[in-house]
Amino acid sequence: MKTRFKILFIASLLLTGAFSACDDLVSNVNPNQPDSSVNYNFSESSLGSVFRTTIPAIEGDDEQRVKSLMVDFYAQMLDGGSFSTRYYIMNDDWNSRMFRRVQNSIANINLVLRAQEEQGDAFNHAKAVAKIWRVWCASVGVDWFGPIPLPGYSGEVVENPPYISPEAAYAEFFAELEEANALLSAASDNPIFSNQNYDIIFDNDVEKWRRFGNSLHLRLALRLSEVDATTCKAEAQKAINAGVMESPADNALLPPKADGSWGQNYNYTMFQITWGGPLNMSSSMEKLLSGIGGIDFPASVTNDRSGKALSANHPAMVDPRGTQMFDPAFENGDWRGMPDGMDITKHPELDPTKYRSVVFAEMGFLKNNGAVRTARPYDLFLYEEVCFLKAEAAFRGFVSGLDAKTEYEKGVNASFATWGVADKADAYLSSTEKNIAGTSARFDDTSGAGNTALEKIITQKYIALFPDMSQEAWNDKRRLNLPRTDVALDRNELIWPSHSTDIKDVTNYIKRVEYPESEKTLNEVEYNKALTLLGGTDQVSTKIWWDLGKNYCTSAN
Repeated sequence: MKTRFKILFIASLLLTGAFSACDDLVSNVNPNQPDSSVNYNFSESSLGSVFRTTIPAIEGDDEQRVKSLMVDFYAQMLDGGSFSTRYYIMNDDWNSRMFRRVQNSIANINLVLRAQEEQGDAFNHAKAVAKIWRVWCASVGVDWFGPIPLPGYSGEVVENPPYISPEAAYAEFFAELEEANALLSAASDNPIFSNQNYDIIFDNDVEKWRRFGNSLHLRLALRLSEVDATTCKAEAQKAINAGVMESPADNALLPPKADGSWGQNYNYTMFQITWGGPLNMSSSMEKLLSGIGGIDFPASVTNDRSGKALSANHPAMVDPRGTQMFDPAFENGDWRGMPDGMDITKHPELDPTKYRSVVFAEMGFLKNNGAVRTARPYDLFLYEEVCFLKAEAAFRGFVSGLDAKTEYEKGVNASFATWGVADKADAYLSSTEKNIAGTSARFDDTSGAGNTALEKIITQKYIALFPDMSQEAWNDKRRLNLPRTDVALDRNELIWPSHSTDIKDVTNYIKRVEYPESEKTLNEVEYNKALTLLGGTDQVSTKIWWDLGKNYCTSAN
């Protein structure tokens, strides 16, 4: 069994990013022959190349399935289509792609780190960057599945790496990020790359990498807020003291390939424009954006793809980022969200023509003055998220030396600037007008249900994470049951037979992604160990270690 698994594992490494299967659904596959995307000999290109072949910003077909058709649905930012994942029914091929991407990422970076270990201290800055990126990739895997195989990069190579618990993985993440900060803080004889073109994220800027690593440290520390407050506080303070992102100049962005090769344009541009599948605003997102901030809905917006003008079906007031994010519907000009997780075939009482993708608001920032935005960079980590992490940490007493309101307002201002509406931020932040969840933008206004300071912070963070960082939005939903979102209407009846729509019942939401079937058959011993570490059955309703099923939602709607 081990020999067979080893052969399959090695084969998967050689096929990083390559899949040729095609669905009947609105999805695409790479028509090109697979090539070697990672140089396995230690060189600068070895480290530089892993940025493009690892999660979450990956080439088109896997990105569409893993991100747009899974995580975006679970975060309830986007909806649309008849994909089974909308109803929390797993697609084993897509789960396999997720699992493969995580394992290949770890293995590829381990190869780089092993080679760097042989170089001694000469390339400590490059070693630090590799450590940070390994944590980046592995932490996403843990937050998807729970226990995962996490092989080390020192000592003897283990042919069938064991699963480890999320608790052990997070302890390793914090240690690695602390070491990376130390390495980047010290002088080095060599830059990260002698050719800075290999660093497509920070252009060989050591200080930006250091702040990025510490910001990731802060993000992961807050993940433990409910399960281990002591470690959360210690690690959050450590990250802030070490120095996190200080301005939008520190943003981590992944540019598309300069040659425009297949699957390398901005992901959502490919999905909605090149491949023709609308990406609709969810009803949950509509309720968060409507009314808050007290700013009138602009009458001049149109659908970029069809030219359809705005209809009368829209809220009177809207978060001004909302109309930058979403266009009116392609066919009728309505600005409304698609009901989360509705399977129209199960509702004979409804007119199915009124629940097509073309009659709901769709992603609307994919063109710029009529030109398709193929070269928009992919947001990996933005300064505004760091502000909201600091705001939460300060408000909940996890760290000292910060003011929650100040950090909250910095985050909102940064997000407004990101979406080109900076001139409206002051009026927005002073408004007590509430969204449908009951949340206002003014930090000091805590009147009414759904309007606690924590609900404000996480609501603003959620909006600011749209769309590339929806993974973090899903993580917050599981950790805090925030922000307020609808319950997916037609969830898998085998797990949710009651059809409850209670937004405060955390068991109504998806908690994790199931392991691929191949793990059960080809790696049975380790798979069974993983279930023991998981502490439950391998299904989407089983909570991951850091998710204690807490509810901080007070919304009455």
